[in-house]
Amino acid sequence: MRRLVAATALVAVIAYIAVYSRADGDPPIHSDGYSYYVYLPATLIYKDASLEALAREWYGGTYPEFTGIRRWPPGNPSGRWLNPHPIGVAVLMTPFFVAADALSWWSNLPRDGFSLYYQHGAALAGLAYFLAGLALLHRILSRHFGSGIVLATLVCITWGTNLFHYGVFDGTFSHAFSFFLICTWLFAVERWWEAPTVFRSLPLGAIAALIVSTRHTNAIFVLVLPLYGIARASDLRARVGELWRRRQLLLVAALAGVIGVIPQLALYRWTTGSWLASPYGALDVGFAWRSPHLFAVLFSTQKGLFFWSPLLLLAVFGAIVSLITPGAPAPRTNDWTRGLVLAATVVFAVETYLVASWSDWQFGASYGHRAFTDGLGLAAPFLARSFEWTAARPLASRVVSIVATGAVLLSIVQMIQYWTGIMPNANTTWAQYRMLFLKLR
Repeated sequence: MRRLVAATALVAVIAYIAVYSRADGDPPIHSDGYSYYVYLPATLIYKDASLEALAREWYGGTYPEFTGIRRWPPGNPSGRWLNPHPIGVAVLMTPFFVAADALSWWSNLPRDGFSLYYQHGAALAGLAYFLAGLALLHRILSRHFGSGIVLATLVCITWGTNLFHYGVFDGTFSHAFSFFLICTWLFAVERWWEAPTVFRSLPLGAIAALIVSTRHTNAIFVLVLPLYGIARASDLRARVGELWRRRQLLLVAALAGVIGVIPQLALYRWTTGSWLASPYGALDVGFAWRSPHLFAVLFSTQKGLFFWSPLLLLAVFGAIVSLITPGAPAPRTNDWTRGLVLAATVVFAVETYLVASWSDWQFGASYGHRAFTDGLGLAAPFLARSFEWTAARPLASRVVSIVATGAVLLSIVQMIQYWTGIMPNANTTWAQYRMLFLKLR
């Protein structure tokens, strides 16, 4: 199985070189990736966490529109800069930034935060966290499924969705980092429920803090902790009692989590005067709670989750199978995926409603719907369960193999179309999709 991660790394590096060796392409630090990254050069090179010095040095005092970085309060030319994206990605990128800075000094290249090594250091950080998340997901799944099922699941989750894209093409965005963090969260939660200790509670809080500091709405994944392992309605009362018995350890985790988010809260306090502030407060965006685009977010040509990643319908099937049929004999699957159904359903439902209510529910330019990329580690067990269920049924196994292979190949072709500019990066209509279907030139 290590060969799979190594092979994925090799393909990812080749793809990365192909993408970023093009003369007409964007630099690795682009779009949202810029505002996730900018904390590092601002703080470590320009010695000004307020982002003011970098704005003067590069842009004459005002950040470009694409960054989303605006003065707070809006319209106040002397207000402080409010970045719409939090600090978590920058924290995770730090080792790569330090290495890029050292290479820039050694090579006598500009130590400005945006020259050659900084660009590729930031993007390769995303690639590295994507691969680390994949390796961790392999470890999680291998405790419950056979090697063949795990291999099929990892191949499909990597290339049958937009995960590979956000590990390679848009590696400076938050999604590869969040994918790694949520896989780490699942790993830590499982072990905490097996054997709770102080030394397992502390990292639990730290991981949760990083998840929230990387993308605030991913706080919903914290719900996996209390809901983990609840397979039947009768489990609810026992779970409440068990959480109460573990209250001291939960307090340890909570304190670690609070300490972990203090830097982000302090930044909001210093910038806006409030500990809890909307990072999009200076932009003309928001939620329309009464008119969510639920169908469009899930099924439309305009970034619909299941339209662009139909493979994930097999994960939905796997969740259903987990509820109505027993798993493989212990110590493999047993009731493990059944115990994840409630947590995954609640998280998915809340996330879908949040995304569908957001004013830019397509999430701008993207391949597929990137709002759901972060949580693919939570979908993977159900994909594995669907493969396990069909493996024992020859006809179903053949059908699912054909469907999964077709979905993976379709996803790869469409990803290449996006990379080469054939497929629109947003607002794709059904007529456009049909006209461009499988065209590579």
